Amino acid sequence: MPFTTGLQLSFELAKAFPIRSLTESAGSKLLKYARDLRMSGSDIVVEADLAEVFGRGKIVHEIEQKFREVVKVQSFIFFRDGCEIGLDSGAGPTILHAFRNNQHFSTIIQLSFLGWTHNHSSLATAIDEAMVKRFELGVAGASASPGYEGILGSLAACSSQSNVFAWSDYIHLVDNKLRDSIPDYNYSPDLMKLSPAALMGAMDCLYLVQQLRESRKILISNAMGSITFVIWAHYILGLNVLITTKVSSTIAFGDEQNPHVLIVWSDLVGHPASLYSKPASKEEKLQPSIQLLDEDMSVILDLAPESERWRDITVGTRYPLLGYGATYLHRIFNADIITNDLDPIYQESVKLIIAIAIWVSRRVDRDINIYYTQPENKVCALQSPQRIVSVEIWRILASAKIIFSNMFSAADTPAIDSYVEYLSQGPLDETSLPSICTSFFKKLPIKSGHLRPLPKYIHKLRHLASMVFVFSFVPEIENCSGLPLCNMDYLGQSRFEILFHEACYDSGKRLRLKYNTIFREIGYYMSRPTIPENVFLYCEFGWSVYFDTFGDRDPTQVKPELTHVRKGVPTNRKTMERKMFLCDNAMELGPVPNQDIEYDSQLIKGREYVPRSSATASSTDYWSTGAQAFQHGIHFRVNPKQEWCEQGRKPFQQFSYCSDMQNKLWKTFTTVPCDHSLSDLKGPVKLGMDAAAVIGWMNDSDKIEQVTERFLICLTKGEPAVRWLAARASIWLGREFNAMEAETYPDVRVREVMLRTEDCCDSCALEQTAAVPGNHYWTLIL
Repeated sequence: MPFTTGLQLSFELAKAFPIRSLTESAGSKLLKYARDLRMSGSDIVVEADLAEVFGRGKIVHEIEQKFREVVKVQSFIFFRDGCEIGLDSGAGPTILHAFRNNQHFSTIIQLSFLGWTHNHSSLATAIDEAMVKRFELGVAGASASPGYEGILGSLAACSSQSNVFAWSDYIHLVDNKLRDSIPDYNYSPDLMKLSPAALMGAMDCLYLVQQLRESRKILISNAMGSITFVIWAHYILGLNVLITTKVSSTIAFGDEQNPHVLIVWSDLVGHPASLYSKPASKEEKLQPSIQLLDEDMSVILDLAPESERWRDITVGTRYPLLGYGATYLHRIFNADIITNDLDPIYQESVKLIIAIAIWVSRRVDRDINIYYTQPENKVCALQSPQRIVSVEIWRILASAKIIFSNMFSAADTPAIDSYVEYLSQGPLDETSLPSICTSFFKKLPIKSGHLRPLPKYIHKLRHLASMVFVFSFVPEIENCSGLPLCNMDYLGQSRFEILFHEACYDSGKRLRLKYNTIFREIGYYMSRPTIPENVFLYCEFGWSVYFDTFGDRDPTQVKPELTHVRKGVPTNRKTMERKMFLCDNAMELGPVPNQDIEYDSQLIKGREYVPRSSATASSTDYWSTGAQAFQHGIHFRVNPKQEWCEQGRKPFQQFSYCSDMQNKLWKTFTTVPCDHSLSDLKGPVKLGMDAAAVIGWMNDSDKIEQVTERFLICLTKGEPAVRWLAARASIWLGREFNAMEAETYPDVRVREVMLRTEDCCDSCALEQTAAVPGNHYWTLIL
């Protein structure tokens, strides 16, 4: 709507409906707050209901001040000029309101911590069930649950606005004290996990004890969730916590003489970090009970786990990317014996991990083969030329520097190079480990009936190497130090990691990446295992991951191998509405006049042709809002030049989508720089008898099949939008359409697509295309 039109409409509406001042509208501020919360994914009723429970806790002043200072910083980054969607980071409506309301602020701090340590979905389920149970039991002041969806939305809003507060520092603090105090201490993710019964008990008992410090205590029957209880009760709520062990020793957090929370330490079955043991099954883990005691230690209330209502709360403890691998290695080497931080096993392992990542990176291809299914359901492939993915070593080193922090040393590069050379002669196994590693494992205690430690150690090295490899594709890795990732021990193995391990075992095997492999693998580390196919940006814990294709650039300026990771939640700057996804708009964006008009694609044959563009084009982003995502489409307006108009082509429009463009671009090839001075090259260029130029591009599969020349050159020079459309159409007609045809005609002709880059002249572009091994047909996009 033009500005003058909108202004006039405002005047007319003011005549009919007089504008009331804020003082005349009693609920205007409340409505605005409610509207802002809805836009951010939360809800005013849900937050009020949660505050009735968690807001009863009084937060320790030190952590309150620290939390306020850290999360108050706000920033907004536009993806590009003129784009209405950007990344909003820092305090949003939920946090800003909490700054002005102590009850809500207490709630936000506690939910931020619980959301940091547990999977949001299962935590929301547990809170919902606990609130339902409290309401059914008639607990004083208990209200009905606002429901799972509402709680989940509020947890997501809280975490995305407070992700900069590193709760992992407190986890390390408690973990280190337990390690120093308890013989044979082993970290386990179960030390972070609250059981449903323990969570429900804590939701009332912690605040009751905080109010009646002299006459009430809490007793927790085993160590499950003990680190979480210590942080929640002591560091957040200021209660004294005392852990008692089997050998009659105690670990105190606060005043040992006046404990408010007592935890009976018991060894948990299964420690994932150990090089011997396997993680315990659900049946082997005993959930703790939580008891409320009076001053005489008599039981007032006993909340035992309900076996018939077993609903596990999935642990989802997060650690920042900076030092993530160092933390993981530290736990591995301290699971069975105490290993000094200066032990050479740490840096030796880091060198091996980097060497494995570099070794595999030399054998990476784009998976661009055309797959089709024969009648007997046998999957076959029309082989394409090899499309090597080049991973620069400096990117791998930059990734390792962040992941291993102080354990990484640039001075180790010569040793890494020698390890890479050694691995090229055969995979890493028990017999080829460096002497530093073998001498370390000789120090480990011998445990009969357990797994052998060396194979598990090598497996964990490859696990970390795959992580270093994945994050080497993030161009802004140095700005991702605070990216919160899930604990590896509870992630399981992704499909990519299986393929990476296979490439580690077999030096002749090449790692093949699909167009969204890295994009999805980062989501796996961030605990977002399922990502719809039409999504090109997802957000988790206040960090967004998206394709390099997203942006207004020439296709050759895009590197589809790269995946961006930046802080912030997708937000509409005009409405401040937030969503967790950006996806392709699958709905029709409007009429497309003249899109399917018939026209003849005139071929230019002979000895030479003049490089040029047969059309001009512009593109516009279109945004709409869905339930969980901002939906995006790209509207192209194409104006054919005279030579194309003479064939019957009129101005037309086309729509495209980011995920589709990423998929198409992944299947193209690009030229390499040539030695010619491009400014001096003007006029006709050699064509040859096996090549033809086409005005515009073809949109008919039958007509492109009739072109017998091996090389078809699209006249699109100097027009980025036209080059996108020509590449998209050429990939569809020359490759993807043939995948369907191959089911009936296995000998169908496939045309690969080569994109000329700006640093390669037109003549060399054709020569480079012809030099690709194999007798392939090609479309060259000038």
